[in-house]
Parts: sequence; structure tokens; C-alpha cells
Amino acid sequence: MSLLRLGVDLGGTNIAAALVDENGALHHRKSVGTRVDAGVFGIASDITKLVQELVATAGEDRKISPDIGIGVPSIVHPKTRVVVHANNLGWIDVDLKKYLLPLLSDYKIHLGNDADCATLAESRFGVLKGYDNGLFLTLGTGLGGGFIYRGELFTGGLGFSFEPGHNTLVLDGDHCTCGRKGCLEAYVSSGALRREVDKRLNAGEPSVLKAEGGDPYTIRDIFDASDAGDPVAVRVIDRYVYHLAAGLANYINIFQPDIVALGGGISKRGEAFYRRINDGVERALDWMAPFVKREVMPAKLGNDAGIIGAALLATDPSYQG
Repeated sequence: MSLLRLGVDLGGTNIAAALVDENGALHHRKSVGTRVDAGVFGIASDITKLVQELVATAGEDRKISPDIGIGVPSIVHPKTRVVVHANNLGWIDVDLKKYLLPLLSDYKIHLGNDADCATLAESRFGVLKGYDNGLFLTLGTGLGGGFIYRGELFTGGLGFSFEPGHNTLVLDGDHCTCGRKGCLEAYVSSGALRREVDKRLNAGEPSVLKAEGGDPYTIRDIFDASDAGDPVAVRVIDRYVYHLAAGLANYINIFQPDIVALGGGISKRGEAFYRRINDGVERALDWMAPFVKREVMPAKLGNDAGIIGAALLATDPSYQG
């Protein structure tokens, strides 16, 4: 019977956890809403409860590793393992591990960046498997990602990981949630899409998205409206694709990966979306395209990638925690 490992994906909306086997399959997946207002102690308590429920559900006949991997939406300090800056949790320099250890004293706690965890999972069990050098970006509330270099997770010279969302794409451009201006994330996040739609709706531009007294539109509604030819949605998605392609081209030019993959909710848009992205990347790369361009494609593991990667932290050679 294979050893099961505990993986936890801490997000701004939900905390998801599962037991992960040696083939990357999830067992007894559970989730709970993230109680941001409860602070770090409340979140630590909820993680503890999830872990205890998973262990109880698995039963005594299953062998479970004493290691718990947790992916968090922040840079994690490479030496102290402190959560440096989790915007959507309202955390700055929070020692989550300190709160968890008294509650989970029988376990070893390993913290890592959530996008790094997802990248690890895709490299071991997903679309990046078999490639020495792979670029992976997650499109959603923010823009995260990771880079596999020569088979291992690239964490940079100082060990603070790869933060693709906070590369300056437009000097003195739109405000980013991190406090800076012009970050790529400020143009390709779900918040950026909503902001652009709302700006046009407030200016009186006609759109099916302006449903008076109706339900709020979703990110999927914006893409669907664009596909149907809605003028506001078309302009907003054109802007989104333009900036995403430019950002991807920058990273492809710098890292020269063997493969490029997109994950997160926005990545699930089908062939037409990826044709537009690939055409935009080729235009942005210009004369470099024949040498470095790689097909941009969707990831495979979906929302499970963060949990799987977190469970891998303790055993992965590139993890230093």
C-alpha cells in the first residue's frame, strides 16, 4: 500500500486539502471557505481541522506521511519560511508555521508558494512532465507561476521564487494590488477584466453585460460575450490577450523554455483562445519567434495542482524548507 502525503492549498477564497498518493492521485479531497476575517489563528485552526478530518477518513489501515505541505498565495522567505506578503489574506510577514505547530505537533510543516506547488505538480504528473525546462503561469485572481529549470523548480538567486505577475509591463501603468504600478498582473487578472468592463459600462457603452437589476456578470460571461461579438467585451478581451501575449513573450525570450502552459480558471477557454494567445506571442517575439517560440497550451491538473504540489514539497530536491 502506497504512502499518502498531506497537501493543503490555502487560497483567498477556499482552503482545499487532500491525501495524495505516489501517482499524484487525490484521496478524500475536502475544502472549507477561507475565513480571512478570522486572522492567522482562525485559518490555522481550519487547516488543522481539515488535516484531522482527512486522517480520520483515511482510517488506521492507510499509511500517512508525517509531513504536511501547504501552498500559500505569497512569497515564502527561503530561510525563515515566513509568509512575506499575502495580499488577498491581508498578511505581511506572518509566521503561519508558528501557529500550526502547536495544533499539529505530530507533523512536520512545509510551506511553499502556491504557484510553485502547482508548477511542481504539473512537472511531475501534468503537462510539463518529461521536459527539462518548462514555464507555467496561472491565470485567475492574480497571476502566479513557476519555472522548471533543468528538472528542478527555479527559485532565483536569493531563493524568493518566481513572481511573474509583478514584472513591470507598462511603466507607470495601472495600479496593482501589490502596491506598484504597471505589473503584468494588473492587466491579466480577473480583477483587471472587471475593472475594464466596469469602466466602459460606467461610460455608457452599450453591452449585454450591463444587466440592470440582474445577477452580476462573471469572468466567463465576459469571454462568452466577446465570442458573441459584444463590443465592450470584445475590446476588453482584445486588451487582455494583447497584454498576456506580451508578458508571455518576455518570459519566453528570457527563459527559453521547452514548453509553456497556462493554468487557473481563465485558462480553460478552448482552442480559439489559445490560437489568439499564440498569434499574439509570435507577433510580440517578432524576429526572435523562429528561435524561441513554443506553443502555449493548457495545463492538465486543474484545481488539484496546488494540493498535489504541496504534498510534494517535503520530498522535492528543489524545495529548501
